[in-house]
Amino acid sequence: MRFLTTFLFLLSFSSIASANCSGPNVYSSLAESERQALETKAAEAPFSEGLLWRAEKNGVVSHLIGTFHVHLPEHAAMVTRLEELTPQPEKVFLELTDEDQLGFQRHLTLNPDSYLIQSGPSLIDRLGPELWERVAVQLQERGMPAFLAARYQPWFLGMTLMLPPCAYEIVKSGKKGLDQQIAAMAKTNNLPTQSLDSIDGLLTMLASDPLEEQMEDLRWSLSLNTDLAAPDLMGAMVAMYLDETIQLIWEFSSAETFKTAGEDEDKARLAALLKQAEDDLIVARNTAWTEVLTKELAQTPALVAVGALHLPGETGVLAQLQNAGFTLTRVPLKSAENN
Repeated sequence: MRFLTTFLFLLSFSSIASANCSGPNVYSSLAESERQALETKAAEAPFSEGLLWRAEKNGVVSHLIGTFHVHLPEHAAMVTRLEELTPQPEKVFLELTDEDQLGFQRHLTLNPDSYLIQSGPSLIDRLGPELWERVAVQLQERGMPAFLAARYQPWFLGMTLMLPPCAYEIVKSGKKGLDQQIAAMAKTNNLPTQSLDSIDGLLTMLASDPLEEQMEDLRWSLSLNTDLAAPDLMGAMVAMYLDETIQLIWEFSSAETFKTAGEDEDKARLAALLKQAEDDLIVARNTAWTEVLTKELAQTPALVAVGALHLPGETGVLAQLQNAGFTLTRVPLKSAENN
């Protein structure tokens, strides 16, 4: 089920939105009782709010920042705030460094069988006219000729469709998300960077399911007849990120995702997918990252930049660091001078 778990993961973790997607905040249009229920549930999670945190152990102080992977105008002020922190980091941890991102792209170029259907029918024939037309419409909305994706494996098609149309222009413009801006800051300050993910780990996470299993998930997702990138939700997700109500992003987007499935069978399948996404793509990565960070942050002042929703929750990076003996303190994103 990795095609859909990856799709839902990317959808729900606000890494798919951009400033161009900051339209109407549909969250405010929900009934007050629904909003209250979501906010109550979100508040139950440890570290449910806050983007910037101080972690201290053995007298060594580091900082963690929850990132948004696509450009927002507010990122510039966030980078300025990070440059003001004391003590300044001696090392920067990212999900993937620029070098490893290029390595991932090179791997795909040199190993086309990892993302293309190299033999047998294309997606056009495997899906049939009706379902392929739904794919073609979503690709065309993103400015991509549909025939170019006919040989994509479903997991790679999901990566292509994860950005709503409103985000494509800003990505093509070359404007950088917070992770990349932090990487540039590290380079300017001659700070070493280290990836928390690995290329092999990402490929296992994204592309290890057999083709037929990927196809089954793709057919089912298309049968819902909805754009899983959920562009209508982007304005709310952006607002929640900037308000630092991080766990609420997950609760809200999960609840809205269930509204796309009318039948009980579909809702049960979505619940299973979300659970698998949480276990495989969130909990497992958080745990692997924290195994590295508990050793490193106890010795060297560092800056850790990971997707915002890796921070909260009982299995979030912050709670796992706290369980390992670190003292966690929320830090305001605005400096005292600007308050």
